[in-house]
Formats: sequence, structure tokens, C-alpha cells
Amino acid sequence: MAEIFFSIDLRILSYGTTIAAGMLLWILEGLNPFFSEQKRRSLHAKLNLSMAALNLLILLPSSILMAFMLAWSKTAWAGIGMLTLPPALEAILIILLIDLWMYVWHRLNHEMAFLWRFHSVHHSDATLDVTTSWRFHYLEILISELLRIPLVMMIGAGIEHLLLYSLFMTPVIEFHHSNVSIPPALDRLARLIIPSPMMHRLHHSRLRSEHDSNYGSMLSVWDRLFGSFLMRDNLDDLRLGLDHESDSDKQRLFALLVRPFRP
Repeated sequence: MAEIFFSIDLRILSYGTTIAAGMLLWILEGLNPFFSEQKRRSLHAKLNLSMAALNLLILLPSSILMAFMLAWSKTAWAGIGMLTLPPALEAILIILLIDLWMYVWHRLNHEMAFLWRFHSVHHSDATLDVTTSWRFHYLEILISELLRIPLVMMIGAGIEHLLLYSLFMTPVIEFHHSNVSIPPALDRLARLIIPSPMMHRLHHSRLRSEHDSNYGSMLSVWDRLFGSFLMRDNLDDLRLGLDHESDSDKQRLFALLVRPFRP
């Protein structure tokens, strides 16, 4: 029972971090945007936040189920714990493995046609900003959660490891989706460790040769290791979103929810 309450606390703290970082980036986007021609920010945010609210109906029960499953798995399988590493080193290894899975999962969403049907809802956003980081189809979230639970059980992760990963990962994802303009030198420095905004803007290009790259969530090392890193310094001609998806009637909540089921 303690694990369940700790899982709820985990989600509350994670959501608090997500909201705080999102609000800060939203303000900075208004003060110093990279894409200065973006308008109607409030309407765009309303749409993406509506999708995020629907996803909470999956994420909240998932956190409770995760706590039950991890509590049960500790009695049957130690995972990384079998290596008897110091707690700090064990935590680092588990967090790295979780982030590696996030890279693999993201890449699969681009390379498998079935998964792309759902993930393309995220990429159909032609106005990239911090709220895009919360815009996912509910079935993508559901499939992701169903796969993540057995994965963290197999690794031997605890709730505390998920807490640490969530606290680090969510602000990074919000940052590299944001429309904040930062100095090129700072972006180059950032992408040595994390996916930078310039990296991820290229990932949201309409060109498939560009958006099938830069899959990292928290760390950029996986793209460098597995050959999916792509970068160009000049993004003046970058077109965001997907072809034939920028019409206003296709960027409404119901249209996005049924988009994966269109022929």
C-alpha cells in the first residue's frame, strides 16, 4: 500500500515539475520566440492541453498499476539489483536503461506504420512550442504505458528510479519542444548532453529524411551511438508539421482523435 501512495506522490511531483517548467517556457516563448510569426498561441495551447487532459485518464490509473506491479515484482525478480551495485550507480544504470527504451520506443513509432498512425498526431502540429510536448494521441499513450510496465519490472526499477527519471526527463522534453530562441553556442553546448531545441525542430520537419532523426528524449547520446543524429545550423527554410495536415478543420480535437483511423 505504501508503494501506491508513493506512486501517487511521484505523479503529483512530476506533474508539478511539468507545469512549472511549462509555464516558464511559455512566458519565455512570448518574450523571445524562435519562430516569431506564430500567432493565436492561446488557441493552440487549448487544443494541445485538451489532448493532455484526456491522456491523464490513462496516466493516473497507470501509476497505480505500476506501483502494484513493482511491489509484486520485487519479491520475484531483482533485475539490476542482482549486480549488487552501490545504490547511486544502480540508479544511474536504471535511468540510462529507461532512457534507452524511450529512444527505441520513439524510433519504433517512426519506423512501424501502425505506430506512426498514432504518433503522427504529435507531428501534425505545425506550430511547435512547449505545449506540443503534451500533444499525443491517447492510444499512443496507452500502448506506451502497457509496454513500459513489464520493461521496468524486468530492469528491476523502483518507484524512486521512475521519480528521478521523470523529474529529469519532462523538463528536457518541454525545453526541446519549446519555441524559445537561445544563442547558437548554447544550443551546441546543450546538445552534447540533451536533445537541444535546434535538434528537435529538425525532428519536426515536414521532410521525412529530417523528421526520422533525433529521437532522444532525455539524452542525445543514443542518436549519436545509433546513427540517427542529424543537424544543420540554418533552419530558415524549415517547414514544420505534416503535408496536408495544416488545415484548421484537421487541427481540431475530434479530428485529431480520429486521425489514426482515417484511410
